[in-house]
Amino acid sequence: MRRRFVMVWYILFNLLVLQFIAYGITGYLANGYRTLIWEKFNKEAHLLHDVDKKLPYAESINRYARDANINPQVIASIIQVESSFQPRALSTAGAYGLMQIMPDTWRQVNGANKVCSGRHQGECTSECYYNGDLNIHTGTLYLSQLLKKYQGSMVLALAAYNAGPGAVDRYGGIPPYGETEDYTQRVISNWYSLENKNMPYPTILLTKKWDKAHQVIGWCFVITVPLIVWVVWRLIKCQSSWYWR
Repeated sequence: MRRRFVMVWYILFNLLVLQFIAYGITGYLANGYRTLIWEKFNKEAHLLHDVDKKLPYAESINRYARDANINPQVIASIIQVESSFQPRALSTAGAYGLMQIMPDTWRQVNGANKVCSGRHQGECTSECYYNGDLNIHTGTLYLSQLLKKYQGSMVLALAAYNAGPGAVDRYGGIPPYGETEDYTQRVISNWYSLENKNMPYPTILLTKKWDKAHQVIGWCFVITVPLIVWVVWRLIKCQSSWYWR
């Protein structure tokens, strides 16, 4: 019985080492292909292409984006991901409107740019947040601030728009949050669609492939560790010692 457990322990240990190596390699490859997509998007997203006038809020998107020197199609892509063009969208976190702006962010941008100047007295209310024109204006100005902060990197600006600039600063790049990575990819996908450009499908498919492999190996790793712990416990019980060979 003891010999069987020793054999199982050696097998599981070697398997764990291989899983650890494979986990690192697949993660490296997935991140590498994802970075290629982000770099390609960064190079092309700064061209100023107006959105089609048939798109909801096209006039506001084109005007405010051009005023901020931002590609209008990027703003439209953000709106699609954030609210699906629903002006009264409200998230569980308390973000409002088309571009899902938090009240603190609204106050910061409005204080610096006077977006609501002359419209009302006192603080802005939800009626300001839900106003499509004001929301697009404020969200575009906020994205412009983030672009300046990250020296023109649209990908970092998008990540900060989703996760907050604190998270981007803390990790020195895209935070390793599944939600933020998915958000960034969805905005990029929408942008390609609006630009009538083909997605870099080989790169996208390889990213998804290695991401999936990375996740599967991660779960295998999680399963293998408790199995090793159980085998070690059984071996200790067999000979009342942690040492065996």
